[in-house]
Amino acid sequence: DEQKVKGMKHFGNKVWNIARFVISNLDAPNVNPLPMTEADKTILNQLAETAKLTNKHVDEYRIHEAAQELYDFVWKNFADVYIEASKPQLQDEVNKANTQAVLVHTLVESLKLLHPFMPFLTEVLWQELHKAKLVNESLLMVTAWPDSKE
Repeated sequence: DEQKVKGMKHFGNKVWNIARFVISNLDAPNVNPLPMTEADKTILNQLAETAKLTNKHVDEYRIHEAAQELYDFVWKNFADVYIEASKPQLQDEVNKANTQAVLVHTLVESLKLLHPFMPFLTEVLWQELHKAKLVNESLLMVTAWPDSKE
């Protein structure tokens, strides 16, 4: 369906814009993300649940459900909700470094989960994260798959 192709093009563009936003808003050392605000708690919990459900769907060969789970998380929860919530947090010196850490962590884990579905885009974005010294591994395709915590 032509509309599906257009929709996935828009999704690819959304993932690209998320990565650009995260990279462009970093100026503090990378720290481990902590759930300091309600928005932080929510996105980290949603990320863990998304990884768990994605793993479950992949293990059961329900690839479409896995892809849909990731699409919904990245577009609705990460882009539409958390990135918008992060904007005022990035202006607050108390929350800024942790918000940056949550953004990077969520992006990194999302790229890992999306990689089987969008390998070219995610690998290019991973290279940008590597150049920015936000990830140690030089290639996304050799990084560990996100573990789902039951």
